[in-house]
Amino acid sequence: MTRRSRTVARIAACLAAGLAFACGRSETRNATSGAQRYAIAGVIQSLDAGKSEITLEHGPIEGFMDTGMTMVFPVHADAAFVAGLAAGDRISGTLVVDGGKYWIEGVKREPAAPASPVPASTGGSAASAASATVTPHPNRGIAVGDRMPDFTLTDQKGQPMRLSDLAGEPVAVTFIYTRCPIATACPLTTAKFSKLAASLAAAGFGHLVTITVDPEHDTPSVLDDYAKRAGADPKRWKFLTGDPKAVADVVERFGVLYYPDKGQVVHQQGVAVLDAAGRLANIYYGEDWEPEHILRDMEKARKG
Repeated sequence: MTRRSRTVARIAACLAAGLAFACGRSETRNATSGAQRYAIAGVIQSLDAGKSEITLEHGPIEGFMDTGMTMVFPVHADAAFVAGLAAGDRISGTLVVDGGKYWIEGVKREPAAPASPVPASTGGSAASAASATVTPHPNRGIAVGDRMPDFTLTDQKGQPMRLSDLAGEPVAVTFIYTRCPIATACPLTTAKFSKLAASLAAAGFGHLVTITVDPEHDTPSVLDDYAKRAGADPKRWKFLTGDPKAVADVVERFGVLYYPDKGQVVHQQGVAVLDAAGRLANIYYGEDWEPEHILRDMEKARKG
């Protein structure tokens, strides 16, 4: 393992253990002569201005990290500037890795990604191209205990499905896209849901819902093929897509964000559990959950 890969592994391990700030924060703004610097950009998911710390969903970091992640970073910047940042802001800066310490400096707030220009000759395709830029709004997720507003999307069989169609049973909801290239992201989420589906089938209750964050590509037929490879029973496990705006409106209610980036879709990982009345019983963000956790929450939600 190279020095760089060991550093990446250490950062990831610290974050997974919930110790990112303690493990990685530098107590000084001055890097040593051996510090390495890398360009980094992404969308802020949350921040703690008092600690000058942000949770950043970023893409691959050239020369350092081949895949995107959601990670916690100390920020070296003026306190007033950090306090003025907000979840949903797109930022860029320089990741400094100095031995066992790391931080971001030179932070700049970037404008929102512009809509892709569409030649006039494309006619009716203009709306489709513009829709590709539709993304969820930050800070619109409902709170635990609140009822999820009803919605209608299209399942993998091409049929409309309302959330209220599943009333009377607890429901677990997650978010993926079929072209996801990161094995520990969407493919792992789907594998965990497959295990959960088997447990629910044995127990005889519950529903699963997987919503794509790439509705332009993930049509019902694409989702149907994906669902079949996952061994999904369409009666219990629905894969949903729809108009990009409709999908974004639904996903933002769960507090999940996503955006297109260089042919991929950068998105938060999350699993929500709704009780039989459609209220949000619990939600997990990131990878720190197992099928057994969701099954336990669904059993609890079933009993009320």
